[in-house]
Amino acid sequence: MPANQKPIFPLYPVIGIASLVSPTAVSSRAKITGVTGLTELTPVSTNGKKITAISVKASATTVATNLFIWLYDGTNSNLIDEIPVTAVTAGNTTESFSLYKNYELANGASIVLPPTYKLLVSVSVQQNLTVFAHGGDY
Repeated sequence: MPANQKPIFPLYPVIGIASLVSPTAVSSRAKITGVTGLTELTPVSTNGKKITAISVKASATTVATNLFIWLYDGTNSNLIDEIPVTAVTAGNTTESFSLYKNYELANGASIVLPPTYKLLVSVSVQQNLTVFAHGGDY
């Protein structure tokens, strides 16, 4: 069977948003059966999706933690990436923590999700963050 020689592009832009407000701290990196303690970042889609970047923004002071990105296949959640969140004392003249991770430029590959898969997030130390997934649906 010949390989697909024509590039495909997402049909619709996607911005997934996960608001972590007093989230359950998940410190284990082991596979999770189900989604206990995790917050949905992107829903499943009909034809799959491509995530090219993830950004994180805190609304207040942060402590050092890890933001975990989980890939859920409908049964199990598997850790696929970790984003370190640094301690920042936010104030009237100090910006709160923010980070933008571009998957296309960082390692040459995006996160490509089959139709029944979705991304979930958690933190290793409880704190409020807003996480955004940037990409497109096929």
